[in-house]
Amino acid sequence: MGSCDLRIGHNENLYYGGNIGYRVEEAYRGNHYAGKACLLLFELARKHDLQYLIITCNPDNAASRKTCEYAGGKLLEIVPLPEDNDMRDAGETEKCIYRFEL
Repeated sequence: MGSCDLRIGHNENLYYGGNIGYRVEEAYRGNHYAGKACLLLFELARKHDLQYLIITCNPDNAASRKTCEYAGGKLLEIVPLPEDNDMRDAGETEKCIYRFEL
């Protein structure tokens, strides 16, 4: 079906990589599973005393952008990745940065 993970804390790597990562297998897409998983992870993040979370995605990933909007995120900015960021090794150059108040 898919997977999701929560990364605790805030630093430069998590600003660009996000506190939450998710992946939904193609056969299960279109059911808001990623958004629903994010909402569940928000509860876990609160238990770790986090006040907000960051979720990022590539600007051309319309499905992930919709997931962030579904889960209540506010688009802070679309930024170029720093030259030394590891995600550049995979060909990524920009990220949409969404903030979620908990």
